[in-house]
Amino acid sequence: MSVLTNQVGEKAKGRLLTNKRDVPFVLGFRYPLEKKFTLTELEKRNNKELQGFLDKVAQMSVQQVDELYARAPDKNDTYRDMQVYHYEVTRSFRIHVVCEDGIYKIIRFDPNHKVHD
Repeated sequence: MSVLTNQVGEKAKGRLLTNKRDVPFVLGFRYPLEKKFTLTELEKRNNKELQGFLDKVAQMSVQQVDELYARAPDKNDTYRDMQVYHYEVTRSFRIHVVCEDGIYKIIRFDPNHKVHD
């Protein structure tokens, strides 16, 4: 039988709380966007590409988005001790996110694939 305590465990940064991947893919913002990778750097065509990507993934699960758009992670690319994941918006446009509490939080817009060229 489990025993409840008033002890609070350490939050697991950058890891899913569950291995279930059929949960909705949720994008959000929590941290400041990294310099030179903000919305300001996007051109009008990038805005249209980003909107198209968002429209597609809005009704998808994490597993579906990963299968279609995830790029291989670079184990050296971390942000606040969390693994950074890259998603392909177009052949040259990527968004970079960290996963925290099951929500993928955008930290970079990379319209010209400058990171990991």
